[in-house]
Amino acid sequence: MAHSRPSFRHGAVSALLLTPLLVGGAEAAAPKARPAEPVIVIDAGHGGRDPGTISKGQRIREKEISLAISRKLASSLAKKTGARVYLTRSRDESLTLDQRDRLANWRQCDLFLSIHANATRNSKTQGVEIYYLNRATDEASRRLAQRENQGSRGEKEDYELILSDLLQTAATEESALLAADVKKTLLKKMKPQGVPGVRVKTALFYVLVGAKCPSLLIETGFLSNSQEARRLKRPDYQRILADAIAEGVANYLRSQADRFSDL
Repeated sequence: MAHSRPSFRHGAVSALLLTPLLVGGAEAAAPKARPAEPVIVIDAGHGGRDPGTISKGQRIREKEISLAISRKLASSLAKKTGARVYLTRSRDESLTLDQRDRLANWRQCDLFLSIHANATRNSKTQGVEIYYLNRATDEASRRLAQRENQGSRGEKEDYELILSDLLQTAATEESALLAADVKKTLLKKMKPQGVPGVRVKTALFYVLVGAKCPSLLIETGFLSNSQEARRLKRPDYQRILADAIAEGVANYLRSQADRFSDL
């Protein structure tokens, strides 16, 4: 028996100048009605004038890594889930955090995934970190959110006020479940690739505040670690990583459908 899929959207922006690409290359028109299949928006972090983190020596830029992985993730998600998958950017261009959120809500998305690469003062640190919206897990998470929130129009107090309401919604609970499913597949698939660990954490990322659906920000690795930076630059590694994230999302969507079919 077919069941209608649950929605966690709290509204949509009716007009937007930017038009992301639907996977497959066709230019996307404004949505006229809610599609039957899930809608997933992938946000490739940084871009254009904002390079994001840059690895030492190798000069690997986060904006290029995030876009390459996002493209592969979009393709894998479309195959594994049958979802409509959109990118906030499909080329090297500058987008504000507000524009990224508006794109996601304009697309009436059911899931929002923001893809990034990390950096830290400790060059030995490696691994994948999966974030959902909540108060910072630790000081490192707080500093990371500060760096990623640069250029946001809202003040810290603004999104903390929004957070107090958002924490009471199903979207936050679902984000935690989504993070757990993605972590499980990443641990299984990435350990053979040399990834030492996958951690789920929380922080006040501005881009997650505005996305009104289950949302994750995934730090795919540390460019401050030379070994991990080399891995992240490899297209074959990017594909394995993207496929693992997509498998976790697919598992989440299946379990979500089962949970809501019992209501």
